[in-house]
Amino acid sequence: MRKKLALACVTAAALYATVALARPPGPDQIGEFYFYLDEHGEVVGSASLDCDGVYSESGVRTNNYSNGFAICNPGDD
Repeated sequence: MRKKLALACVTAAALYATVALARPPGPDQIGEFYFYLDEHGEVVGSASLDCDGVYSESGVRTNNYSNGFAICNPGDD
């Protein structure tokens, strides 16, 4: 019984890691944005990390994407 449970846990962990690695990239820096495109070049999703550090995502992520950076002005103290 323990061997079956251990095997099930290892299999689930491997599957989870594979799915996590297969996901297209997204923003991980302040001001970064991504647009995800379908096979015709039409935008089907987006993700961004705005200048205030707020993350937003809509649509779907694809392996065909374009990314860039917004210009973030320093905040007033």
